[in-house]
Amino acid sequence: MSYRNKQLAVLATLAFLGLGRADAADNRWAVSPAWSQSSDSDGLNIRKAFATALPSYTSGLKWQGIEWQEQHYRQNGNTLSGHGLNYTTQDIDALTGMGMSLKIGVNQGPEKTTVIGDWSYNQAYNKQLNWGMFASRDWVESIGALQQGIHYDLVGGNVDYQAHPRITLVGSLAQTHFSDGHDRQQQRARVVWDALPDQGITLQWAYKHQLGETVTNANYFNPDRLDESMGIVGWRRRFAGWQWYARVGEGHQRVNNDERTPARLMELQLSSPAHGDSFFKLRAGRSETVGLNGPGYVYRYLDMQWIYALGR
Repeated sequence: MSYRNKQLAVLATLAFLGLGRADAADNRWAVSPAWSQSSDSDGLNIRKAFATALPSYTSGLKWQGIEWQEQHYRQNGNTLSGHGLNYTTQDIDALTGMGMSLKIGVNQGPEKTTVIGDWSYNQAYNKQLNWGMFASRDWVESIGALQQGIHYDLVGGNVDYQAHPRITLVGSLAQTHFSDGHDRQQQRARVVWDALPDQGITLQWAYKHQLGETVTNANYFNPDRLDESMGIVGWRRRFAGWQWYARVGEGHQRVNNDERTPARLMELQLSSPAHGDSFFKLRAGRSETVGLNGPGYVYRYLDMQWIYALGR
């Protein structure tokens, strides 16, 4: 079956399973352009553009539709590209943040074609305990890995427990398998203290423990062992339905038995009111960690999405 025929088959199947079950009350049409870009200190630049038709649009947090994706990679004179077709849906509660999001489709990379996807589901067990599951499958985004058609499969789960009205404990486990035969295990723990609730300020401590497989001349960073500890200040505010969240972190990493090196992060998230004829969200950030070439690896990113309702 040709790639174009595969696209049509996926589109028809997902449209039948997903869009065909949409409630009549939700059949408000919308369109959604989106843009994603990133760059790093190794010289890799990634650009992605998305165009989505949403036959079932309720709000900025609840919709489903079909998405066309284009991706471009550039590093040291090497240029690669790909494209794909995805079914995408989201149903998130505006007050609790609980719910489900899903993207699944067929993507043609520079060398191969594969199914990609991203799924998360979060639910409240009771007033103190939330739990969730997540999974994803995508290309390993380095020039060497893309040229070899390497992708990864990740599955995991998370638990949030409110130990005190102002203290939340968060834990997560994840397992990653790379298509070239290597694996990665990751455990994360975080303590969140609602230090100044009226001002929306939290103080956090985050810890990450990772076990992988160091490979000589590897196409991606996957050391035998990585440990990271970081203190984070978060600040969340709401104004006229708009929400923004900023966080700044400082800490250290240790790779295998090497000396500790700095780890830093900065991130800003902004979203418009979820209900209305349009919806906008933005996420931008910068991190400094250890990479394939040692300490001082810097990664920068910017993601934007707009949704415009067209009527019924």
